[in-house]
Amino acid sequence: MEKSTQQIMSYVFIVINVILGGCFCSVGCLETQPFEIRPEFLQPIAKAASRKNSTYSYVTDHLTYTSSDYFGVEATLDVYGLTLQPGQQSEGGIWITSGDGGQSSPIEGMYTGWHIHPGLYKDSQTHFYVGWESDLSSPPTGCFNMICDGFRKLSSSITPGDVINPVSSINGNKQYITVRIFKDKSSGDWNLYYGLNGSPKIVGYFPKSLLPAMIDKPVQLRFGGYVSHEKPAPSPPMGNGNAPSSGSAASVSSIKLIDADGNDHMANTNLRYYETRQDCYSLSRIDSGRFFYGGPGCTD
Repeated sequence: MEKSTQQIMSYVFIVINVILGGCFCSVGCLETQPFEIRPEFLQPIAKAASRKNSTYSYVTDHLTYTSSDYFGVEATLDVYGLTLQPGQQSEGGIWITSGDGGQSSPIEGMYTGWHIHPGLYKDSQTHFYVGWESDLSSPPTGCFNMICDGFRKLSSSITPGDVINPVSSINGNKQYITVRIFKDKSSGDWNLYYGLNGSPKIVGYFPKSLLPAMIDKPVQLRFGGYVSHEKPAPSPPMGNGNAPSSGSAASVSSIKLIDADGNDHMANTNLRYYETRQDCYSLSRIDSGRFFYGGPGCTD
């Protein structure tokens, strides 16, 4: 992974991996997993940009294979606004990916949640987003929202990239989104649902042909927060900028794992996690299907 003193992109991703019966650990919990984890699989075509700009990245993450029992996830996230600048990005969401996240493995994945991405939207508003990436081709393919051909929209009222307004107040009213992605047993497509302060409704789907490495294969389910920055922009806040220890951090709640038949299973046990920079961004244990995450940023 290349390093440059002129331009550095820092990726920090806090994520819960879905392996029931896992440990609750800090950096280096699993010696069988590589310490260096590619963060780029969480963002469409970020790897190409990283290579082009000779950027350096790091990640707080835990990677293990799921069993073949679960092929989807639903979660509710409180949504916040942040004032970011070009070169910064912050998000909360869920990710479903294939592969092991290592340098040698092709990675495919789909993603959804809320994010603030001035480089994409030319604003610092909070947006609902979807995304996908496939590393099976060279260069990698993928994109956010409807920028390229990939995600198939079915809804007439919800469009990926929509602004979420209003957003939550840290000490006041909360605004929530519920997102759900799962594999349809009949078609093999990946259906995506979204709801603002209510039950999620169908938005569209990722065709199974879009992500061939995920056909009839175990997948990895993740949910949490992600930030990135490209210097000279500073490291941005994650969540609402507060760490879980503050008692007022952003949350992910009502976490449900979805089996091959479309049945929901509440995630109410401690799940595995991985933190590279817990001094900057951290998360709490899962309690009754909810955890807290985030932080103010890093000095790097």
